[in-house]
Amino acid sequence: MQDCKLIVTVRDDKVNFEGQDISVEELAQIAGFLQVFVGMEGLKRGLDMDDVKNNMLDIHLSAMETLDEQLRGGTPDTDGS
Repeated sequence: MQDCKLIVTVRDDKVNFEGQDISVEELAQIAGFLQVFVGMEGLKRGLDMDDVKNNMLDIHLSAMETLDEQLRGGTPDTDGS
């Protein structure tokens, strides 16, 4: 992965992403790192591995459903909210 920047801002319950010098592949790698981080936090807070996997799968499926709905509606939300 090359040097790049991803800025995540949350304001008024809206999430915004801004990237500099970042490719789709690097974004995917960062997403994977974030998934590991979230999973480890769940384990540290007492969830067992099956619960972590189920929760992460639920998050993934919800995100893909949101993407599908946006694409079917013809208005993909490109700002990450």
